Amino acid sequence: MSALLWLLVGLPLGAGALLAVAGSRGNRSAPAAGVAVAVATLGAAVAAAVARPSASAPLFAGVRAGLAVDGLSAVMVLVVAAVTAAVLTFAVGESGRDENRSRFFGLMLVFAGAMLVTVTATTLPLLLMAWEIMGATSWALIGYRWRQYGRGRAAGRGW
Repeated sequence: MSALLWLLVGLPLGAGALLAVAGSRGNRSAPAAGVAVAVATLGAAVAAAVARPSASAPLFAGVRAGLAVDGLSAVMVLVVAAVTAAVLTFAVGESGRDENRSRFFGLMLVFAGAMLVTVTATTLPLLLMAWEIMGATSWALIGYRWRQYGRGRAAGRGW
């Protein structure tokens, strides 16, 4: 049962990291791969929402990393996975051939995976690490079209 939970968070994180570092070599296959991973993640989210798994693994010496799907997180994993699939499906037609699509689809999947960890985390260290990954990928996605003057500036704006 815990394998389902690790699949739910590991699939978008792993595939997203591979796409993000693939560079322009992955641009041709990135949209199809991104949508396929998002749909598979949605399937895992549905299964996790029904099964309500929990998992734990050692993180640091004396600290465990825990994940669990309960009533509220069951709704949230479905929402995160469905919105990710919808956004990536829309992005297939929206992204141009001259853009680094592999990086965009990879960053979106890493963001979704970190969000899935955030909504299922049962331990504070894991929650904080996922929150930081969400922040970093959010920053990278805001400034994704950095050659456009306002986009790059918006990514660097501090509040």
